[in-house]
Amino acid sequence: MMRAHALQNRAARVEREPGERVAVWVKQTRRLLPPLSWIVPFRRERLTRLDRIGSRVWSLCDGRRTVEEVVDVIAEQYRLTFHESRVAVTGYLKTLIQRGVLAIEMAEEQS
Repeated sequence: MMRAHALQNRAARVEREPGERVAVWVKQTRRLLPPLSWIVPFRRERLTRLDRIGSRVWSLCDGRRTVEEVVDVIAEQYRLTFHESRVAVTGYLKTLIQRGVLAIEMAEEQS
């Protein structure tokens, strides 16, 4: 997992906000079925707002850096140990992947 590359969702709509924050809009693919759809309005996009640190992690996920390199940058920038940074960054990446903001591209095994 640490050699995998994290990629931003290219289909997402991104808005820069004041204070180095980012808002990412991802299209919803699931629809509600009746009778729930009669009560709950369906939104075509889902908003994920990233704080300053989250925006930094998101910006580092450019498809060129591995997850381990992102962990190293965050550890150095925020003065964390590698293990503290790994726990924080991988947990955050998992959340962003579940929300559709990021995708993971696994590295090919070298023999």
